[in-house]
Amino acid sequence: MVIDFNGHLVPPEAVRIDPFDRGFTLGDGIFESLRVTGGQVEFAEEHLDRLNRAAEVTAMPLPFTRSEILVRMVRLIAATEMADAALRLMVSRGPAARGVAAPPPEDCRPTVVMALHPLPPTRNAAVAAVVATVTRRNEFSPFSRVKAAPYLDSIVALEEAKGKDAQDAVLLNTQGRVASACYANLFAVIGGRLVTPPLADGPLPGVTRGRVLAALDGAEEGMSADDLAGAEEIFLTNSFGIRSVTALDGRPLPEGPMAAKAREIAG
Repeated sequence: MVIDFNGHLVPPEAVRIDPFDRGFTLGDGIFESLRVTGGQVEFAEEHLDRLNRAAEVTAMPLPFTRSEILVRMVRLIAATEMADAALRLMVSRGPAARGVAAPPPEDCRPTVVMALHPLPPTRNAAVAAVVATVTRRNEFSPFSRVKAAPYLDSIVALEEAKGKDAQDAVLLNTQGRVASACYANLFAVIGGRLVTPPLADGPLPGVTRGRVLAALDGAEEGMSADDLAGAEEIFLTNSFGIRSVTALDGRPLPEGPMAAKAREIAG
């Protein structure tokens, strides 16, 4: 196995991350997760658009052009011979002196890691979920709209779910409205209508979310935990698959037709 480390193809065990890298010491980094199918990176432009937005929000310099990183993706896929995979692209601000303040962009030496992994075996599997109580998603933060490295809210919510024999958690925002799942967007059928939380409520503007929303004529609509408790169907979307929620806080739910249609769209 090889990965792309700062533009070089190397085995993971040969990589040395600087102990003062801000991605390690402060979680000062951004990333994207992309699906590779048949040797092709799906919706690469949309993912790189979001990565660029993340770089703007965090004032993080990207040490590559779009065309350069696309070439590196193709090279990595060829080197690993993984035609169907999950590709993760991670960029940290790089090593710096102790302290929270970021160095000026001209002094940054960003660390870039790109790796391919097998597709999650449960990417289309049904899940039981709970409404998280240990944390809330901050819909006012600009980081709710990009993929930034500190994922602790999702991690602790997922740990809560696991402790309740569930596989995912629904995150509410600071106003008590539904935002998302731990690492996926959420759709629900309520009163016969397909709805998903609006971006103002804190979900990530997911690539698959946008495709499903448009193709199935869904609506962006705020919802409470009580609204969700009365849903006829709930499913979760990300770049790797569509998962039906077959139980929410112990209440059984069917694997409904909307999830099946979304799965056809996502491929």
